[in-house]
Amino acid sequence: MKTILILLSAILFSCSEPQEDKSQKQEKINLPTTYVDSIPELTPVQQEAFDALNTLQTNTDEKNHLYSTFANINQPCYPADTSIVITQAQFLTYMKQFVSKYCQNLSKDMQDELAKSSVLAQEEYTVLYCNNDSANQNFKNGLPMSGTWVMPNVLGRRDVIIVW
Repeated sequence: MKTILILLSAILFSCSEPQEDKSQKQEKINLPTTYVDSIPELTPVQQEAFDALNTLQTNTDEKNHLYSTFANINQPCYPADTSIVITQAQFLTYMKQFVSKYCQNLSKDMQDELAKSSVLAQEEYTVLYCNNDSANQNFKNGLPMSGTWVMPNVLGRRDVIIVW
């Protein structure tokens, strides 16, 4: 009986709330209660560019020649062989060739319209180039239209991948 009383006392004591030491003051930390979106809203032109990229992604003749992922994730071809910055005008030249080669199911007018719209998100693009073969590439005439291109962090929203 004495053992049961000792066990009950131990159980009750272990389940009670700890006593606060009044000599120690604890500060409460007030965290902000409002959410601040760090990515600005897209302009209509930027949204048009993303819409065009989405349309191209779903209208290539074969899957996975152009697709988007979340921004700044490790892509399958990392580390890239090289990195280069291209202008919007240069990107347009490449996109016209891309849609001509990989979106033949679209009319020529639609190919042109989508190529023009798809490059409007930014003024410049970083392209991480991953070569499918190990031969040295010459970039004097621009990026080769081969291998995989990763354009990371487009408008802070997505990575755009082109597989030539």
